[in-house]
Amino acid sequence: MNVGIIGTGNMALSLIKGFQVDGSHKIVCSDVDIKKLKSLKGLKNVKTTTQNIRVVESSEIIFLCVKPDTVSGVLREIKKELNFSKILVSIAAGVKTSFIQKLIGPKKKVIRTMPNLPCLVLKGVIGFRANRYCTLKDRKVFLRLIETTGKAFELKAEKDFDYLTAIGGSGPAFLAEYIAAQLVYAKSKSLNEAMARDIVFKTILGAVTYLDATKVSPQEFVKLVSSPGGTTEAGIKLLKNKKFTNIIVQCLDSASKKSVKISDKLVMKKN
Repeated sequence: MNVGIIGTGNMALSLIKGFQVDGSHKIVCSDVDIKKLKSLKGLKNVKTTTQNIRVVESSEIIFLCVKPDTVSGVLREIKKELNFSKILVSIAAGVKTSFIQKLIGPKKKVIRTMPNLPCLVLKGVIGFRANRYCTLKDRKVFLRLIETTGKAFELKAEKDFDYLTAIGGSGPAFLAEYIAAQLVYAKSKSLNEAMARDIVFKTILGAVTYLDATKVSPQEFVKLVSSPGGTTEAGIKLLKNKKFTNIIVQCLDSASKKSVKISDKLVMKKN
């Protein structure tokens, strides 16, 4: 399949890496940054150009991997080359499908997506929603490509992107904050830094793997680890006293509300 990628940031690189798992895809990438394009030289089945229109002309499915504030300009540039058979996939955060549709014209195929950073190691989470002009075949084409970078989840409503952004998009950073706190504790107790890092990472990986494999609830898992009057119970009591759950919910709510504001700002800017 002929695949186009406009913009060559981190997410674009994760797509290229994933698409190359299947050696049959021909990829064309564009960017205004010559240095970024040069870094792609030598990659199998990857061609580069500074002209976005060339990407659209030569591709059946085009991934729009640019920053939200540059989406309007890029879409105006390529809209004439976007015919009704081509699929446009946007990974721009906060950019609604309706916003894209108004810029490129009616009846054109658009799939909005929200990938996260772990896509770079092909372990990502990708939310997506296709507009009504995308057929079942179009969805299958998209999924065959995008799921080389992680697991895709189809969202029922546009507003769900705001919640997914908080959980899947920002969530890895919140988890990283928790990891950082554990490492601060380990350092304060003079534990070997490299060893502590390995212990923390493997503890989290082991816990998540167990939860995923057994399908037990997080609450049940806590009970399995805890014993009456034990160390886990002491720590859990402190978390509850500090309203840990409420803090996390507020954290996610703050992130999702920011996602809404970004979308609204883009609409106001266009108008």
